Amino acid sequence: MAAADRPSQALLNAQKELEKRRRMASISYRSPQSPLAKQARPDWFALAAEAQPQPVETGSTTTLPTPQPAVRVSPTIAAWCLNKAHHHLEATLDGPYRLYKILQALDGQGRGWLAKQMVEQTLSKKDSPSYIYGRRQLKIMLKRGESLFWNRVKKNGAVRIRLVSRAKVAALLGCGRLRGREVVLSLNALLGNGRGRQAAVNANLYACVHAGQINNKKETRPISRARIHQLCGCSPYRQRNYEKRAGMRVVNNIRILGPYNEYNLARARQYHELSAYKHIDFRGKINRHQRGAAYLAVRLPNSYIVPASFEVSHSRRQRTLNRLLDGLCQLGSGGSEREEFVRLYHRDAVTAVRSFNRDPQKSAYWPINRGSGARLWRTMGDLD
Repeated sequence: MAAADRPSQALLNAQKELEKRRRMASISYRSPQSPLAKQARPDWFALAAEAQPQPVETGSTTTLPTPQPAVRVSPTIAAWCLNKAHHHLEATLDGPYRLYKILQALDGQGRGWLAKQMVEQTLSKKDSPSYIYGRRQLKIMLKRGESLFWNRVKKNGAVRIRLVSRAKVAALLGCGRLRGREVVLSLNALLGNGRGRQAAVNANLYACVHAGQINNKKETRPISRARIHQLCGCSPYRQRNYEKRAGMRVVNNIRILGPYNEYNLARARQYHELSAYKHIDFRGKINRHQRGAAYLAVRLPNSYIVPASFEVSHSRRQRTLNRLLDGLCQLGSGGSEREEFVRLYHRDAVTAVRSFNRDPQKSAYWPINRGSGARLWRTMGDLD
């Protein structure tokens, strides 16, 4: 190369400084001239055609796996795997569980097994659009999930990855009965993009935990951050990070105790030990004829609204899995445990009053308004 065609030393130093600042800011960039550069991740059906995995021979026929565009995620298992306190083979469960769901999507025919050669070519080949692991990292992940999410066996001289059923996975984890509705999660949400792929996948699993609590009216009941930390093992800081990544919206819930005066405020704080405060109803949500009225209020746990991309499955597959857990209780804690379920937040005043009449010792809340902004709640003890 001639001296005139070579880049100057100042340009080389500027490029090195730019790469250094990109690494510090966690920005991934590939040159447009690179053959690995992509405009956007294609959909999963186009991904199956471009990856062209090696055919799997089954007897006299040769078949290719048909990927599925989405997979079903159980909120109970997702919360259990997000908790860093749970380990298998001295490793956390979020990485192997992500690979387990991707392998389930690759098994489009529902055979329950995949050829290891096909998995390596689909997930570990750098020119593949579904490249997420190197060969060494994939080997480590397969070792971490061995005997829990899958088992590697030899068949006709080839290594196969046999996937464990969801009921057996729940029994081996010991997470008890499966609560909430299953969430249909797109495969692109499991693959992730750019740096921090596992953090993005964990944020989507965290959103699935909240989406599984959605009722028929597309609403979620309030849940405290302490309870979320108990389920998922996520600190409040990490919860807010996941909510920002997944595009979730947090709705404040306020309990209205009654009309405001200094005596009621002091009595609520000292006698009832409530963190009560003065709430002014500027918009007239409580009583539209008394806008600007002052009420005595207490903050309740927040509600969480997930994006519409997290679809909730309304099938009875969850009930079937819990019945299978009753017969697999010897593998773990099992699904035969009957946990006491107490419902505090009801959809309307009628169901709240019925619950209160059955057990007056337990609180029963119902919403006053369902509009945008903060949601107001009342309970039976606040009517006097």
